[in-house]
Amino acid sequence: MSEYWEGLLKHKEPELKQVSILYHDDPEPKKMSGRGDWKSYYNATHSDHDILDAVWEQWNAGSGNEGQQFLKLGVRSMMVGDYVHILGADGGVWHECLTIGWRINVPWEEVMGDASKKDYTDISKEDVEKALTKQLLESN
Repeated sequence: MSEYWEGLLKHKEPELKQVSILYHDDPEPKKMSGRGDWKSYYNATHSDHDILDAVWEQWNAGSGNEGQQFLKLGVRSMMVGDYVHILGADGGVWHECLTIGWRINVPWEEVMGDASKKDYTDISKEDVEKALTKQLLESN
């Protein structure tokens, strides 16, 4: 067998992460899993943080980087309280959009409205900076 064909046979498609969007004010959140047009796929080499940055830009009118999927659907821009689910080889994680950044690992019951939602509206930029600085200092 030629080197060319051996290389093709060894070539493996990159693993993908499935990303789903769920608006916090969706009237029927439990039907979300059936909305194929609210899902997209990213190369698994991208970190969840990078994917969340991309999703934020692609699902916001006026970002300059609106995604074709967002434009085609004609839906509102992503906002505080909306959710992004990232499903990779190690399982899935729900993220909630906050005023500053993302809340990671939101419980399923909260996403579905079966548990009360925590209020993070009083978190300031300074609070985030202090928490990140503390985390960085502890990890060094």
